[in-house]
Amino acid sequence: MTTDSSHSQSNCNLNMKEKKSKKKPRKSTNKPKETSDSEKRKIIELMHEYNDLKDATQLVLGALATLKSVPIRSVYATYNLPRDE
Repeated sequence: MTTDSSHSQSNCNLNMKEKKSKKKPRKSTNKPKETSDSEKRKIIELMHEYNDLKDATQLVLGALATLKSVPIRSVYATYNLPRDE
């Protein structure tokens, strides 16, 4: 014979088990993958190339500003270039 309190407790336990089984599986945290030495070398090479191109661009824009006798920021505005990069 089951009392009302023990019966409701077993229902509660069943409901908790059902809720646990309905939970979505946790996503595993995405750990950054290890970068190989060759990948690191390639990244560094690309960064050097980017910086060299950026430096050359700065020189050209500076020369253009000098030829037009305008401030460099005016040349940036003319070509819709970001000023803070």
